[in-house]
Amino acid sequence: MSELAISIAVNVLLGLVLLGLLRWKRIGDTERLAGAAEAIELFSRRLPMTAGGATVSHDGRSALLDLGSDGCVGLLQRHGRRWNARTLVPGEVSSAELRQEAIKLKFADFAWPHAQIRIDDPDARARWLHRLQALRSPHA
Repeated sequence: MSELAISIAVNVLLGLVLLGLLRWKRIGDTERLAGAAEAIELFSRRLPMTAGGATVSHDGRSALLDLGSDGCVGLLQRHGRRWNARTLVPGEVSSAELRQEAIKLKFADFAWPHAQIRIDDPDARARWLHRLQALRSPHA
């Protein structure tokens, strides 16, 4: 009888742990970029950065960075509960277009197929769209 009680107790404990993990995973991610300086600092931690400024998206979940070398652009984006950084070089962007005041990017890389960056300032948005379109693959 004690083996049955131990088995039940272990299963109840395991169920409580799994319920706690499920609850924790369902809590929304509220971390956002505070500004360009934070975007530059986070990007520099992940990839070495030479120079330039940053434009943070409207929702604070992504940023575009001017890397200053060879027209390359840095992309910092929140995926789940982590920040991912990527350097965009010529040929990596398969499309860059404006839809509903957001820049929609598609990449040649299947591991990171797309990104969406909403920039409220129309002049900054137009500059970034032009730069990103210049990075398009000639085969796209």
